Amino acid sequence: MIPFSFTHILERLLMPDQPSLEQRTPPEAQAESPLFQVAVNTHYRDKIVPGNKQFWRFNMTFQNVNLNLAQLLANIRQGFAWTAPHHHIRRHRPTPRNPDYYTTYRVKANVIGSQLLALDSDTGDERSHFDTLLADTFIAQYAALLHSTASATPSQPRSRILFLLETVLSPTEYEVALKALLHRFPFCDRSVNHAAVVFYGAKQCDYYLTHNSLPLAVLEEQILAPFTRFQEQQQAQQAAERATRLATYGSQTEPASGQVTRYVQSLSQNLLSRLAGTPPGQGLRHRRLYSASLTLGGLKAAPWLTEAAQQYLRHTIDDLFEAAVTNGYVAQYGEEDALRTIDDGLAQGERRPLTEPVWYAQKPFLQVGDAATAVVGGEKKAEGRVTRLRETAHWEYELDSQPNVWFARSHLVSEKPETPNPNTSS
Repeated sequence: MIPFSFTHILERLLMPDQPSLEQRTPPEAQAESPLFQVAVNTHYRDKIVPGNKQFWRFNMTFQNVNLNLAQLLANIRQGFAWTAPHHHIRRHRPTPRNPDYYTTYRVKANVIGSQLLALDSDTGDERSHFDTLLADTFIAQYAALLHSTASATPSQPRSRILFLLETVLSPTEYEVALKALLHRFPFCDRSVNHAAVVFYGAKQCDYYLTHNSLPLAVLEEQILAPFTRFQEQQQAQQAAERATRLATYGSQTEPASGQVTRYVQSLSQNLLSRLAGTPPGQGLRHRRLYSASLTLGGLKAAPWLTEAAQQYLRHTIDDLFEAAVTNGYVAQYGEEDALRTIDDGLAQGERRPLTEPVWYAQKPFLQVGDAATAVVGGEKKAEGRVTRLRETAHWEYELDSQPNVWFARSHLVSEKPETPNPNTSS
C-alpha cells in the first residue's frame, strides 16, 4: 500500500490567465501528495482517435511515470493523455486477414494495474457541473480531482471525476470496481469501462483539486457491496421470470437433441448479420460491435451450453472481426481498435453468463431464414422470413416484410412440423 497523508484542500481554479499551478497549491500539500504510477503520452496533445494516421504511434508512446495529483493535473492541462501503466510488449493477435498481426503496447493484456478510477460525466447539462457533482457526498468526500474535458463548453458542461485509491488494483479488480461505480453513477459514460482505456487531456481545463483518497474499505462498503446486492437481485428476478414463463407456456425439462446448438446458431448469426449490415455514422458500428461482443461473451460463458454449442462458438472473435470488416469499421478505424472493442465486450460479457432460455415443448422453435405467416385474430398481418428473434416474456420474431415489428410465436404459422422436439440436429 502506498503511504498516504490525508490533506483536505479545496480549490476552484479557472482558465489560463490564472497563476501557475505551483503558485495555487500550497507547497506542503504538494509534498505530502502520494505518488502513483500512471502512463502519460507527452508526444501528442489533444485527442488522437481511431482512424487517425497517428493512432498507432500514439498507442506506442505512453511512458510509465510516478506522479502525484498536481503533476498529473499539470499534464492534463497541457493536453496530454494518460492511461493505466502497462508493459511495452507487442502481442501476437492473428486475424483471418492478417496472421502476422501484432498489437501496440496499449492493450489490456499489458496493463500492470491502476490506482486511479475515472468517470466521465458527459451529459452536457447541469448533472455535469462541478457544483452538482460535488453535491453528491461520495464524490465530495472521496474524489481526488474533478476537471472539465476538452469538449466541455459553458452551456454544455462535461467533467471527469478521478478517485485515487490507496493501493493498486489488478486489471480485473479495476474493471469490477469501475462497473460498480458506473452502477452508482449511471449518468456517466458507460463506454469507459476497461483497464486499458485512454483519458485525453484538456488544455487549460477548469478543475477542482482535493487530494482526497478512496480507501478500499469504503470502496467495498459503499460501492462494491451495493453493486453485488443489485446483481443478486437481478439474478433472482430473472429466475422468477423464467419460472413464470415455464409455468405459463410449458417447456421441456431438458432441451431436445440439438436444440441448444440451434439456439446458439440463431442468436449468433442474427447478431453477426445485423453487425455486418450496420451503416457508418453516429458511432453505430462501434456500439453494435461492442454489444454483439458483450452478448456473445455472455453466451460463451453460459454453463448450460452443450459441447457442440461450445464448438460452434470457438471462432467468435474471428466472426465478429469479419463482420466489422464487412461493414467498413476495420478499414476506417483499424484492426487494433476493432480487436480492442471485441476483447472488451467479450470480457464484460463473460462476467455475466446468459440465463438459460426456456425450451418450449408445445411450439416449434423458428430460426433466422424460416418462412412464416403472422396471423392475429384470424387476420393475416404479414408474411416473410424470420430475420431476428428475441426472448422477452415469450419468444418474439421479426419478419423481413415487416422490419422492427415483433410477432409472438403464438401468432406465427410456419411450414415447420409441430413436433415436441424442435431444433433436432441436421
